[in-house]
Amino acid sequence: MAKPSKFESFVFVVVGVAGAFGFLTLVRRAWDTCAVKINDLGNGVTLLFLGLPVALIVNIGLFGLVFRLSKGQGKFVKPFLAAAIAVALADLALFSWAGTPATLPASVCPANVPAWWPEWIPT
Repeated sequence: MAKPSKFESFVFVVVGVAGAFGFLTLVRRAWDTCAVKINDLGNGVTLLFLGLPVALIVNIGLFGLVFRLSKGQGKFVKPFLAAAIAVALADLALFSWAGTPATLPASVCPANVPAWWPEWIPT
């Protein structure tokens, strides 16, 4: 596999960072709604130093991998869509794991899933 161009690398980073901040916003909103407390430092510190690096690595790495592997299907649009769908599914899986922690008691929200979360999207 050839080295990605500078434009492709830029797109990988932009989409990865945007997806990571979208994921962190979703998790923070769910934690605030359900009164989830991860540690004594506060949820913001946990998301900044644990959630952000994990989300960045997963999103940038997965987007780059899927984009480059599906490059034979088209110039830009089809690989971009395939990679964006892969990142969205990965962020959903991360949200199901980190955004709704099953080890904590569900005091406010049943199963730590907020009421505003659509029922048709599994967690």
